[in-house]
Amino acid sequence: MVPSSLQTRTDVQQAVLALLDPLKSCYVSDGLHLGYTGSSYSPRVARLEAWSRTLWGIAPLLAGGGSFPFLDRHLEILTRCTDPASPCYWGTPTDKDQRLVEMAPLAFALLSARAWFWDPLSPREKQNLYHWLSTIQHRQLPANNWHFFRILVCTAFRFLDLPVDEAAEAESFRIVEECYKRNGWYIDGTNAAYDLYNPTGFHFYGLLYARFLKEWVGRCSQQQFIPSAIQECIPLSVERARLFSERAEQFAPQYLAWFREDGSFVPFGRSLTYRFVAASFFSACAFAGVPVFPWGVLKGAVLRHLRYWFSRPILDSQGLLTIGYGYPNLVMAEQYNASGSPYWGLKTFLILALPPDHPFWASPEEPIHTLSKVPGKPVPTKQLRTPIHPSPPTAEILCQEPPGFIVSRSREDVQVLNPGYYPGWEAVHSAAKYGKFVYSARFGFCVSHGAYGLEKTGCDSALVLSEGDGYWRERRHTENVRFGKNWTASTWKPWSNVTIDSILISLGVWHVRVHRIKSDRSLLGVEGGFSVPRYGEECSEDYSPSISYSQNPVGITVTFPWAASRMVDLSPVCSHNRTAELVYPEPNLNVLEPSVVLPILKGTLEPGTTLWACAVRAGDPAPTCSEPAPRVRINPDGSISLEIPLGGSDLVFKLLDP
Repeated sequence: MVPSSLQTRTDVQQAVLALLDPLKSCYVSDGLHLGYTGSSYSPRVARLEAWSRTLWGIAPLLAGGGSFPFLDRHLEILTRCTDPASPCYWGTPTDKDQRLVEMAPLAFALLSARAWFWDPLSPREKQNLYHWLSTIQHRQLPANNWHFFRILVCTAFRFLDLPVDEAAEAESFRIVEECYKRNGWYIDGTNAAYDLYNPTGFHFYGLLYARFLKEWVGRCSQQQFIPSAIQECIPLSVERARLFSERAEQFAPQYLAWFREDGSFVPFGRSLTYRFVAASFFSACAFAGVPVFPWGVLKGAVLRHLRYWFSRPILDSQGLLTIGYGYPNLVMAEQYNASGSPYWGLKTFLILALPPDHPFWASPEEPIHTLSKVPGKPVPTKQLRTPIHPSPPTAEILCQEPPGFIVSRSREDVQVLNPGYYPGWEAVHSAAKYGKFVYSARFGFCVSHGAYGLEKTGCDSALVLSEGDGYWRERRHTENVRFGKNWTASTWKPWSNVTIDSILISLGVWHVRVHRIKSDRSLLGVEGGFSVPRYGEECSEDYSPSISYSQNPVGITVTFPWAASRMVDLSPVCSHNRTAELVYPEPNLNVLEPSVVLPILKGTLEPGTTLWACAVRAGDPAPTCSEPAPRVRINPDGSISLEIPLGGSDLVFKLLDP
């Protein structure tokens, strides 16, 4: 049983041991066998994955003075499966091989816990391990965060005084630099998207490198004789470490904005099954000694996030982590998710390598500050505060550059308006994970069972279109991304002869969407609001929500005691043909809740140009139901005027051509 209190270092040690203890019955000759679900790689590689990913928790536990009761069994697998003469040999990795990924936690274990994972090995076992790991220096890798796996392996080799292919290492550093944009943001590949691989991949590994590079340079300086090759590489390595640390400082306040005070986080992008890995960035900042925030803020961000996850049903009856997100859910999984994949989230337990007297542990937890008030840390974002209503307190709106994400933080939720960045590699459910108009920490989002049938499409926070045959198309690839202080926009083409300009404007707890649709086809269009849970914590039976409709303007509100979701049609009279309805998506589509309901606006599109607009809100029932909605006016010059009720100033946006 994982303790849910998680207040102290001892609590966190007990938590990682509680996650690892159920694995004791899962050891097999070549790894850990955790289940029978399939993935894009073989069962043998899946067993390696499950074995290696636990090292993200075991290594810092040992490095920080803890103990792991099954260490001998873990080491037996390591020495047996890296021996090419053994029938249990993991095999020689090929280009772009999953086994190359699983070298990263092993390299980390060699760097942080050498006394347990290297020193006890015999000379032959060390040679076998070196030869197996060294294959990553000679294999083609995807041009993304995988190159940090090679960098970590090369760094471990330097620590162990083993040969390094410096040309291969240099190539990986070059590709990492090509993925860096500015202001602390990486993309996961030269033609990829902004997503969680920025904080939990690039920044995490860059901070590990910075920490271990500092140790390596310190050790070199104590040697009486330093080979010239090492002397020559030290200045460049130190500069890289400085850059990685500086970029993490730039990114930290932007990333903190995606977390709520209860520890929840805005789910977005792929690999969500790693769950609490989202806080690993903050753990890495603490481990590397990069002072992005006061220690209490860092500690609070990590521990609240862990407490949030351990209050959710993410373990099976045996205590094993499950594939899914807010609950066990294979529907939302990617093709590379095997039974051991969720243990990648153990990266967050990196804080266990910090000694008991470290300021991280000694400091009391602090809440997430209003970002502009974090001591000594200017926020590299544009900000706008727009009063929407007198209570609850005004939301904070942040424009994050270069992605153009618009983050709205309020007491009720954290929401991210998304211009749309489609990944270059087609992971399962990429449209749902990258193409929604808005993502929410409180309400999550829906994936789809398929494109046929509206209830199966997961049409929340999206505009889906159909030719009337039951098949629906959603936003995927976008172009012409642009954004301002509280708005973001892009262009997308669901068909070659249908072009849609979608403009998303944040007003805090409300947001407004405006779509200019140029079509040569007759189409049906459905626009979804936020999906809300059908069952509350104390309500497991069918519960009939309160549903209210309005006619002028057309709107719909669905209300439960625990939450409400609302949409109001703001389309111009010339385009005003939408009706309001309620949709019950198929079970297990929402990543946070297995059963949800959502309001929609439904209408027809004739060939030509159509303007659709709506105001959307979700959150606590009382304000969601009672607040007057903003109004939209499309002016002759193409500008958009927003009329904000309850004392807010009118806003005018020049976003459309006349």
